[in-house]
Amino acid sequence: MTLRRNFLSMAAGATFAVAAGAAHAATGQSASSSSSATPARGGKKTYVLAHGSWHGGWCWRPVAERLRQAGHDVFAPSYTGMGDRAHLINKGITIDTFIDDLVAVIETEELTDVILVGHSFGGIPITGVADRIPDRIAHLVYFDSIVLESGQTAFSNYPKADADARIAAASAATGGLAVPVPTPLPAAWGFNVGTPDHDWVTRRLTPHPLASYTTPLQLKHPVGNGRPRTYIHCTSPELPVLEDSRKLVKSQKGWNWVDIAAPHEAHITHPDLLTKVLLAV
Repeated sequence: MTLRRNFLSMAAGATFAVAAGAAHAATGQSASSSSSATPARGGKKTYVLAHGSWHGGWCWRPVAERLRQAGHDVFAPSYTGMGDRAHLINKGITIDTFIDDLVAVIETEELTDVILVGHSFGGIPITGVADRIPDRIAHLVYFDSIVLESGQTAFSNYPKADADARIAAASAATGGLAVPVPTPLPAAWGFNVGTPDHDWVTRRLTPHPLASYTTPLQLKHPVGNGRPRTYIHCTSPELPVLEDSRKLVKSQKGWNWVDIAAPHEAHITHPDLLTKVLLAV
């Protein structure tokens, strides 16, 4: 595995990561803060941002605004049955549905050279997209996300107790249709109760279709299908359920690795920091 710590090839390297973290602490940078994204360099890029469990395309707003202000095109769809499409939830939704959602956006919008970013659970469908349409993808970015090999389900990399708890919660709350929003929110997400970010997120989270966790990802090619791949590791704190995914990435060749001193929901809590990383891809 190729290790490029702290912002890939940016000249500031680790020093910038420390400075950015200090700036967040000093300014309270969050979903509602102003952008400090720099103008686009090297031409316009196209980003497609895939969200994680219980979220929708709305969660990318802070980062999407910054990327657009830097001169790039950004698409942040919600999966079928989630976010602004929560009214479409049904028991037929599988991981293939979410892959189809992302492929449809890329093909309908006639996008090429896409930087495809998957957060958390979103790492699974972006792997499926690269397996199907690699010619449309310039770079895959796994942002503190699950990484699966063919035949595995989202729960394959979860501790059994966590997977069983989600299945039981879905059964009790929705008859097995969807996993309810966790209460309280996981500490590794980085939100403090009563803060604007916490309130903004909890108002928008929706149940997650259970079958998308339990249906296997079927691939015809190795993970990434030969496309450049970067893994962004959120270190402050780490999300424990991603440990198997991190081990898988480190065991394979061809990955770039980026550590950022931010919690799992860095796209909301540290949008300037994450935007800097994505602009460097």
